[in-house]
Amino acid sequence: MTTSRYELLYIIPTTFTDEEVGTVEQKIGGLFTKVGATVESTRRLGKFRLAYTIKEQRHGHYVLVMFTAEHGSIAKFDELLRITPEVLRHLIIRAEEGGEEAKFDLVQFTEVVVEGGRDDRRRREKAAESKEETKEEGKDAATGEAKADAKEPSMTEADLETKIDSALSEDSKAV
Repeated sequence: MTTSRYELLYIIPTTFTDEEVGTVEQKIGGLFTKVGATVESTRRLGKFRLAYTIKEQRHGHYVLVMFTAEHGSIAKFDELLRITPEVLRHLIIRAEEGGEEAKFDLVQFTEVVVEGGRDDRRRREKAAESKEETKEEGKDAATGEAKADAKEPSMTEADLETKIDSALSEDSKAV
């Protein structure tokens, strides 16, 4: 059989540290030798946000591997990657003959700091004030005890009962 050049892109969850990612890369390297493939280059592309949640993960370490292998061994390699628990997703494609390695302009993942900014502080203060106002609306300002509803019901229970009875009697006459 003839050998072809392939690209493998796989994603490792960010729950793994950089050292653990290296261990996972070695494990994947063992799979290459198991199927008889030859690795040309391995490159970590970085940590990026996923387009959607995969196995409760929002970010992942992307790794790109260029390798050569026989066409018949790719299906077996794909199956081995599919059952590897450390790999969230993977994609194997045939590299274009004679093409040079792709140049990536990916934006590196940066963690967002939620606390500490001026705007964030203002937002939290406004939220706290509105929460306090909501709590205070239901309390008497002097005693701090819950107020009785300011609005009296426009209809007494007796009036309501008579209206319901008359509506029911009209419906029964109409039927």
